Amino acid sequence: MPRTAIISDIHANLHALHAVMEDCQHQQCTDVVCLGDVVGYNAYPSECLDYIRQLNCPVVKGNHDEEVVSASMTMMNPMARLAMEWTRAQLNEDQLAWLARLQYVRIVRHSGASTFGIVHSCLEQPKSWNYIINANDASTNFPKQFAPLCFHGHTHIPKVFMWDGRHAVEDYDAVHPLYLEGQMEFTPRPGLKYFINVGSVGQPRDHDPRACYAIYDTDRNTITMRRVEYDIAAAQQAIRDCGLPEYLAERLQNGS
Repeated sequence: MPRTAIISDIHANLHALHAVMEDCQHQQCTDVVCLGDVVGYNAYPSECLDYIRQLNCPVVKGNHDEEVVSASMTMMNPMARLAMEWTRAQLNEDQLAWLARLQYVRIVRHSGASTFGIVHSCLEQPKSWNYIINANDASTNFPKQFAPLCFHGHTHIPKVFMWDGRHAVEDYDAVHPLYLEGQMEFTPRPGLKYFINVGSVGQPRDHDPRACYAIYDTDRNTITMRRVEYDIAAAQQAIRDCGLPEYLAERLQNGS
């Protein structure tokens, strides 16, 4: 039974990544895909990058993955830039070369199953790193989306957008149980396109500090999102031990 774990925005948080991958095993996931931003902000960029590489799974490039290679950091605020300079110093040439080779958009195919798209930000100008915050933002994405499903990250906030052929709509009801129960599941409706933000493993920003990821069950045609507890205090201490800004540690506790 193909059950694909879809993870995004790990941001060098090894404690969160390990917790999510352990949960994936309990949920009997057979595959993993990664939507980018493996590095940045947190204390374990090299370890997280090596972990994702050894999975040999489909990965797309995030803006932090690109910036750590390009050294321009023109799109980053001063705190993110400081963390990125530290991050670059932790990575070797082979790791940087691997990040540089990542594609911006990929189509994932499973034997006997439907295909789906993956991108970090959006399909319209994926190199521009636009933020899809609401249905109006999402409306520009759907004309570029040819598969019924496409998964993305970047905002660190789980959301479900639908396209009926004329309008983009945000499905608030689909995501609502995630905040009440720590899990939600829905079945995509035939004939509609879905653009789904799976939230963040390593730095949630929806005021729930637990890691977030999605599972696509291709046999049942269901999308599940799950929150996962992890050792936030240990991740915070690692940030402090590295001398990174205190705010980066504090925001993990706040989910902001």
